[in-house]
Amino acid sequence: MSKYLLFIFLALFSFSAIHAEIEWTLSDDGTLTISGTGDMLDYITKNENGKICSSVPWDSQRERIRKVIIEKEVTHIGNYAFRGCKGLKSVAIPNSVTSIGRCAFFHCVNLTSVKIPNSVTSIGRCAFDGCVNLTSVKIPDSVTSIGDFAFAGCQSLTSVMIPDSVTSIGNSAFSNCKGLTSVKIPNSVTSIGDCTFGDCQSLTSVMIPDFVTSIGNYAFGYCKGLTSVKIPNFVISIGAHAFEGCENLISITIPNSVKSIGIHAFAGCSGLISVTIPNSVTSISDFAFYECKALTSITFEGNTPPELWNNVFGGVNKSISVYVPANSIEVYKKALGYYFEETSIQALQHK
Repeated sequence: MSKYLLFIFLALFSFSAIHAEIEWTLSDDGTLTISGTGDMLDYITKNENGKICSSVPWDSQRERIRKVIIEKEVTHIGNYAFRGCKGLKSVAIPNSVTSIGRCAFFHCVNLTSVKIPNSVTSIGRCAFDGCVNLTSVKIPDSVTSIGDFAFAGCQSLTSVMIPDSVTSIGNSAFSNCKGLTSVKIPNSVTSIGDCTFGDCQSLTSVMIPDFVTSIGNYAFGYCKGLTSVKIPNFVISIGAHAFEGCENLISITIPNSVKSIGIHAFAGCSGLISVTIPNSVTSISDFAFYECKALTSITFEGNTPPELWNNVFGGVNKSISVYVPANSIEVYKKALGYYFEETSIQALQHK
């Protein structure tokens, strides 16, 4: 009988298993230790009805996990490995790990800090998505790619340094990081994806690197703290809703490389005072500057007006100054007559 009671006691307070080459133990203080050699499995399966379900061997014990220790010689943190471990507060990742899988720490809401070792080269999709109390993360120089939604919803992050090794930042990678105040994007990045920094409401400054060629849809949408943005000279397109709702954006520099401005690109930028449309722009899409009520002047540098879609300047004061090339006043009056008074359209004075 005593042996049986001892077995029950150990079953309640300590768990262990061997899964492929990976072993795990969960102690009575909530420490989950992962050991073994090689990759952790990607813990996701589908049942007979096609519904996605977890195959994590410690899944039934998620509520008890407070700390994760991954020992040396483990090389990959599996997809969904610690998803929803709401009590998890700390994790130790060794230098043997080279990749962090999809949704590995998804919604670990009490995780506060993570040190990613120099061995990691990729951070998977949704890896830290929803870690609302994550205050600091160090991304090492070894990382080359940050997946879609990797840090989305990490609302307690205040700053992030993305190293020069990173060449790819996924869609929504830092979206809804409401506490993020500053970010430096390295020169190695050539495109900013859809919603990458969308709804980062405290973001006051951002440096877009010189070699970026495209700014995706909602890339900085509703970043209400942004006051100024300089778009670099290689950007060809500004995506739909790219800066929509950036209500404190006062100035924006659009370079002569931009050919198109997307739907709602600057809609609701109610603090924007002036804007210059370079001669490279051939198309401005629907509602691009809708409700930019603080605008006092718009300058068009091209001899030919760009193609204007629906309601481009809807809600903008009709009597503001609109500057156009002197030899193109009449053609601009025809193109802009719906939006501005004829007397507002005047010759651009070249310095």
